[in-house]
Amino acid sequence: MQTKAIKNKIKEKIVLDKTNQNIIAALNAKIEKLETELSEIKNIEKQHAYMNGLMHKEIDKYKQEIFTLKKENSIFKENLQAELLRK
Repeated sequence: MQTKAIKNKIKEKIVLDKTNQNIIAALNAKIEKLETELSEIKNIEKQHAYMNGLMHKEIDKYKQEIFTLKKENSIFKENLQAELLRK
């Protein structure tokens, strides 16, 4: 009778081990998927930072162009006023 109880406990242990192994395998698969997604997100973040840097360079270029145009416009206005005053 004790051998039967021991056999049943061993069977239960084997079933429990197999169930745990399945759970662990499923969790490992999820972890691998999340690590892959995290890696992709990090790459996207790097690309975003790079594109953001390019955008700021472009913005700085346009700010410089605006500054130059304002300066030219101011000079033009001064010359126009001086010419109007001469007349």
